[in-house]
Amino acid sequence: MKKLLGAALLAVAMSPAVLPSARAEEPSPRLKLAQDLARAHAASAPGKEWLARNHAKAAELMVPVLQRCVEDVDEGELTSFSTYLRLSQKGKVLEIVTELDAQLGRCMTDEARGVQLPQAPREDFWIQVNLAAML
Repeated sequence: MKKLLGAALLAVAMSPAVLPSARAEEPSPRLKLAQDLARAHAASAPGKEWLARNHAKAAELMVPVLQRCVEDVDEGELTSFSTYLRLSQKGKVLEIVTELDAQLGRCMTDEARGVQLPQAPREDFWIQVNLAAML
């Protein structure tokens, strides 16, 4: 059975400054692009408004997606990391990129195909969601 700690919901609300990144090396070009676009979209007026109304729900919906992609770990360490979601204007998750590895991002993208969020301010709208799991 795949499992995520209940602490993940708490970690979702914390800022990256509070939760150290699980990945210290140089980000891949795709991750760097996702980070840059998520910051830019969050700074725009429509992005700020969308995030104020919908970020908590987006984070909540990502926990079961992550649970389906992370194996049970008896002896692990609680690891916090950021995920970057690319949304369609209709609010569908098109892609997920993670700080951890591309395989986790692909799994989460596949598992999130049915996730419906509110309409995004634009096509290819990127958001950052912080999660934590035993890894």
